[in-house]
Amino acid sequence: MNNYARLFSATLFLLSITSSLLSAELEVRQAGSGDTISVFRKGEKKSILTQVAKPDFRPYLHPIVAPDGKGVLTEYSPGHHKHQTGLYWGFTRVNGRDYFHHPGGDYWRRVSAKVLIKAGPSVKWQTMYEMLDAKGEPQLVESQVWTMEVKDGEYVLDLSWSALAKTDITIGKYNYGGLFLRMPWKKGIDGRVFNSSRQANSRAEGQRSVWVDVGMKVPGREDRAHIAIFDHPRNPGFPTAWRVDHQLGVGPASSRNGHWKIGKGRKAAFRHRLLVYTGKLNDAELTKKWSQFSGHGYASVLWGLAQREGRNAITLAPFDALKKMKVQDGFKVNVFAAEPMITQPMAFCWDSRGRMWIAENRDYETRGRGFSNSGDSRILILEDTDKDGMLDTRKVFLEGVAFPAAIAVGFDGLWLGAPPNLLYVPDRNGDDKADVEDIEIRLTGWGIRDRHETLNSFHWGPDGWLYGCQGFATPSRVGKPAGKGKIYRHKDPFPRNTEFEGKPVDINGGVWRYHPTKDRFEVVAHGFSNPWGIDYDAKGQLFISACVIPHLWHVIPGGIYHRQGGRHFNPYVYSDIRTITNHRHRSAHGGARVYLSDAFPDKYKNRLFMANIHEHAVLTDILEPKGSGFVGHHGDDFLLANDPRWIGFSVEIGPDGGVYILDWHDGDICGKAVLNKDTGRVYRIMPEKSNAVQWKGRYDDLNKLGDEALASLQLSKSSWHARRARVILQNRTAKGKVAASAREALVRIYTAEQNADYRLRALWTLHVTGGLEEAELLKATSDRDQHIRAWAVQLLCEDGAPSRKVQERFVKMSREDSSAVVRLYLASALQRLAKPDRWDIASGLVSHAGDANDHNLPKMIWYGVEPAVPEDPEKAVALASGSKIPLLTRYIARRLTAARSFEELVGAIGRAGDNRKDLLFGMRDGLDGRNETQAPEGWTSVFIELEAAGGETASIARQLEQRFGGDRVVKKMLSTLRNAGASIDDRIQALRGLAGRKRAELRPRLLALFHEKSLRSEAIRSMAAFDDAGLGKALLEHYSELSAGDKLEAIHALAARPGYGGQLTAAIKSGAVPRRDVPAYVARLLRRVVGSGFVEVWGPVDALPAEQAAAFKKYKALLSKGALAGANPGHGREVFEKTCSSCHKLYGKGGLIGPDITGANRTNIDYLLGNILTPSAIIQDAYRMQMVLMRDGRLYSGIPAVESERVLELRVANQEKPVALAKSQIASREIAPVSMMPEGLLANLSDAEVLDLVAYLKKLKQVPLPKK
Repeated sequence: MNNYARLFSATLFLLSITSSLLSAELEVRQAGSGDTISVFRKGEKKSILTQVAKPDFRPYLHPIVAPDGKGVLTEYSPGHHKHQTGLYWGFTRVNGRDYFHHPGGDYWRRVSAKVLIKAGPSVKWQTMYEMLDAKGEPQLVESQVWTMEVKDGEYVLDLSWSALAKTDITIGKYNYGGLFLRMPWKKGIDGRVFNSSRQANSRAEGQRSVWVDVGMKVPGREDRAHIAIFDHPRNPGFPTAWRVDHQLGVGPASSRNGHWKIGKGRKAAFRHRLLVYTGKLNDAELTKKWSQFSGHGYASVLWGLAQREGRNAITLAPFDALKKMKVQDGFKVNVFAAEPMITQPMAFCWDSRGRMWIAENRDYETRGRGFSNSGDSRILILEDTDKDGMLDTRKVFLEGVAFPAAIAVGFDGLWLGAPPNLLYVPDRNGDDKADVEDIEIRLTGWGIRDRHETLNSFHWGPDGWLYGCQGFATPSRVGKPAGKGKIYRHKDPFPRNTEFEGKPVDINGGVWRYHPTKDRFEVVAHGFSNPWGIDYDAKGQLFISACVIPHLWHVIPGGIYHRQGGRHFNPYVYSDIRTITNHRHRSAHGGARVYLSDAFPDKYKNRLFMANIHEHAVLTDILEPKGSGFVGHHGDDFLLANDPRWIGFSVEIGPDGGVYILDWHDGDICGKAVLNKDTGRVYRIMPEKSNAVQWKGRYDDLNKLGDEALASLQLSKSSWHARRARVILQNRTAKGKVAASAREALVRIYTAEQNADYRLRALWTLHVTGGLEEAELLKATSDRDQHIRAWAVQLLCEDGAPSRKVQERFVKMSREDSSAVVRLYLASALQRLAKPDRWDIASGLVSHAGDANDHNLPKMIWYGVEPAVPEDPEKAVALASGSKIPLLTRYIARRLTAARSFEELVGAIGRAGDNRKDLLFGMRDGLDGRNETQAPEGWTSVFIELEAAGGETASIARQLEQRFGGDRVVKKMLSTLRNAGASIDDRIQALRGLAGRKRAELRPRLLALFHEKSLRSEAIRSMAAFDDAGLGKALLEHYSELSAGDKLEAIHALAARPGYGGQLTAAIKSGAVPRRDVPAYVARLLRRVVGSGFVEVWGPVDALPAEQAAAFKKYKALLSKGALAGANPGHGREVFEKTCSSCHKLYGKGGLIGPDITGANRTNIDYLLGNILTPSAIIQDAYRMQMVLMRDGRLYSGIPAVESERVLELRVANQEKPVALAKSQIASREIAPVSMMPEGLLANLSDAEVLDLVAYLKKLKQVPLPKK
């Protein structure tokens, strides 16, 4: 055999080994005595897992071999815990008898041990044991059913444990008992326990979490092997408190928080999944796998848990709370300020004297109401005069302005965010008293729908702008007020309408900025959830922290980012920029600050500090540059408050280099109520031995320094001093007072300093002091440092489109600059240019194949060129054809398709360039859901060529041909539909295609298709495409035979047209269709479709205020604690799935029309009744119902998902994907002033059903459906 043959054989062997590790056929072999059941990879002689099932000994799994064969992951009867036996189940107190510490003797008796599935990709076995009482009689009969498979190199073990009670059983309260894992721990071993709440080792002891992972470098390994155990929402006590012992033994302990019972003759059941794998723990991936196993969203489970913990805890005095905190070794924490000196602090910041300013928002009541009722909100100034880290003095700067939400000090006054206004509150004489008669309303229009998500987190940027954040759930229209505007005070109502000077700017989530001297406002980036906290690093890169969705974002001007809900203003975004974090925490985060000072050890420099409300912690993230952006790695859990009422959500870095944390401190951690109105704290964290250089003047009033001294502070290791100095110099420039020597000093730093960070500071300071002309910035675009070049691009575009000379330079840079960071800011600059001027720069940017998978660049280029695409299809096609970034090619083709600019696009596809496939993909995406499009000129010849080419290109071409819907395609769809041997998916696609085109040939086939069970639902849905009384009659004749799901489909179809609606109304009147089968939202639709004839049969659809009040009183009395305790949540789930799930998602299942209510405040009866009985009291724009009447008479009711010039995509009840409606076929469209959710939801339910429904809604975990 030659060397090549040997190499080939060896390669095949290695591939076969690797393949067997990733996924394998398994087989089970049971010993003749039945005492062991062992699992093998098929054809192998060595077992990978053994179940021991002796006649008189507790069943256990041991050994479990690592998936790669290196090391055993379980231990039997270690010296430190002799009773522990690998992986096993044992309760500690069963009617007082201990099965945890007694694995043998007269405690256990085997009933059976058998293999259920012997071989295949998945194997299964069962053990059954009697758990004996002191007399030898069985009191529980335990069953363990194990299923095992190898998937992606991991063992996946599913355990279904159940026990039948032979007598009344009490599982007594104990710190451990149940499933338990013992891995081979020994002193000094490299091992760690880590849970879903991000608590490690002893911190995880006794804590509730949805999974726990044990990683250990067992003998025979160079890395850790892991076993992760998943809890399940149906398990008693979920999310369960876990035992974590000192030797890293772990197990969920269902009785830790109290005893529980199993009645005689009844069963208890638990489900768990175990993942056995090797390598590094990825907690975000593990949480994703848990969600797949459980069917639940992770965040909602822990939100509910954190809220309960907060409400059940007691309020600790500030110094008592301090004692419970744990900070990283080498650091200390002290109380800087606390009640009664400060209460309800919503924001804080520093002034240039090193004093802390606090916004006390005493007007905050709940997320949904309250604005100016308290009337005693204040702005305070706190000072630590002796620099011992504690407040000495307090002054009141301003009081009486309603709802102060954000503050920043500068330019001889305070910048105050008090929705709807951005106020400038001057203090020109410096007496620490607001010049209240001279307050200026610089901007107005911020909303207050969700009080958590109004304007927040003011911060001076490096470029001299004031930056801030805005949440997605509080849409705002921001601009300059007409006239002087209005300052809102005690008892003033929040304005409903605002008059503006000029055109306002819309923002429904994002980052914005305002220039204090240019008096200009603009949105920096759109999207996010509730961003709270913004800062920039040493390079001037912006970061924010956010809630609910992933917590960390790198923000680029012009970026469009992932949203928690709602939709983007631009329907052609297609995809938004996602988080940079590679890990997850419990929500929610606030107060991002990058550490750029000198007190902390060097390892913390450039780390991002954030407060986390639900973890009651201060966390750090490490920002690793990657491509044009960053990856955010978890740094450490820097401070743990260990206090469920600790609500840290803002962070500051002080002049001393300390980290300061603002703690709202309340029993309701989500702000749905204020339980402690008179609490609020600020904590200070410092190293026990500070590295801060105590230079002379470090704590002096910077306002008193000369200009040159302020310029020299750009060389300070304390970024706080450099930043405050820059704000002062910018203010002095606005007054025309900056000395030439200061600018000379800045030029020296910029040109001669070796530290690039200091050079950037000098560049920014020169910019805000007017010391940079275009020529100097143009020169900076050739600087050796990539961030200097990137900032030169940004500053050249600050005031809009730069000169032609600058644009020519940008074109050259777009092709030649080696830095992805520079190219990112060139992409950002596209949006500042006139549309015709964008093509050449974009052409250079898309020539870099290495940027194709960059986190930011492909999308930022797209956001820049998208508005220009429909205006110049020829240049757009040229850009797409030459692009080395596939996403851009695809998006351009999709956008041209939406604009019906087919001629150039089909021509490019016909020219058979390298990007043909991506152009086809884009064209297909643009036609998705559109059936009325005619084949463009030239398509037929191109299609013939593409189909002849075969492969994926031919497949996409055939899909496009179907979209264009020629007669040949229709014949093929009819043929597929008639072919009973064709796949169900192909027949459904054909049925949808024909129904979408309203082909007459389909109508006579629908009744036959209705009788095919696999096509019935789709056939019913397709009937709505035709106005045919015969179809409606046939559907109603068979109504009683339909399943519950098909009945709902039938009701939706019959409510779509006036003719059908009349038939359905008659059926309701006769009782053929029970009134209870018709959801209240369909009743509202029928009122619109049928008119008064339906109201005569149904009665009023919308309740009057008096009726609402009566209903509230009735149901409040009905839903007593006693009545709810006796209700049936399982039946309530059935009611929910019939009544609510077509619109609302709960525990990962349901519709997308209404909000996902998994994380809602469902335990509060008043909250539930308020939302059910008066759903239109507060309606977010994202949930406003629209009635869309088509030209063929069909009526749709739903919520817009995406809208472009030609297509409206509407989310409708009972359909997973939005319905695409051609605007050319829309006859009329109404935006309802009410919620999609109707008011009569409970009217058709019996009292028992209402009780069961509410009992189900109050559950914080999924409940099983009743057994049929």
